[in-house]
Amino acid sequence: MGAAVIRGLCSPSPGDLMQRIPKFVISPRNAKKAAELAADFPEHITIAKSNQEVVDLVECVMVAVLKGQVEEVISGLKFRAGQQVLSLVAGFSLSRLQELAVPATECATAIPLPAVARRKGATLVYPPKAFAKAIFEPLGTCVCVENDAHFKRMLCVSCIMGDFYKRQLTISSWLASGGVPEADAAAWTGATFATFAADSCQAGPSTFKHLVEEQTPGGLNEFAWRAQEEDGSYNSLLLSLNAVHHRVVTGAADPALAPAVKRSSSRSVKSPSLLEWMGSLCGNA
Repeated sequence: MGAAVIRGLCSPSPGDLMQRIPKFVISPRNAKKAAELAADFPEHITIAKSNQEVVDLVECVMVAVLKGQVEEVISGLKFRAGQQVLSLVAGFSLSRLQELAVPATECATAIPLPAVARRKGATLVYPPKAFAKAIFEPLGTCVCVENDAHFKRMLCVSCIMGDFYKRQLTISSWLASGGVPEADAAAWTGATFATFAADSCQAGPSTFKHLVEEQTPGGLNEFAWRAQEEDGSYNSLLLSLNAVHHRVVTGAADPALAPAVKRSSSRSVKSPSLLEWMGSLCGNA
């Protein structure tokens, strides 16, 4: 994800002549990725000889490795007072980052999504440090959170990205199975999802409820979401989020929280069945 952030910051918006592109000193740890970035942005990228050299040369250190690698990568590094340290590692605690970065005290953690590389991303930041906001605000939407519990809960939403693409794949494959050319199926599926999202990308508290309610009564859109609701699709989504949240908070998955295990016991409120709803439509016809 660090590479996506760098690409976004090195690619100013067309016509934005006033924006300053920062200089980066990057780790040699991933030689292939480092070489690609240096080749694409030779005026702004320098490859260091070691991780310590990165820390020695920069004002803001961005940590972008797997959670299980953080301790190994930065525990032996010597930071300095006044340095800024930004973690892009989901699930790695801010308090532990602060311990490892001593004497640096300006620490934050951020969860950017891949589209930051195209300046169309979304990033969750905790706590709302000015230096972190300055990095991510040019890359799309930056949401800063002051509460650690809220941050961990909001982080779970980013884990639905795979589900989003899996739904697109399912729909595109369904179109192709009916004879639609694969290229047309993919183009139309991607475009429709992007259109749906465009109506809610600047959502307020009532946006989603309003968008659901404005689907034509008795129409195909309402028919589809009611069918999904009766089949337990949305309840399963809630259960999946609960399971993800548990893993984020505790650091371990609990098989007992899997939707397949919890589904039946979680249905405390039964909505009208699709058949009942269809019958009411026929009765009103």
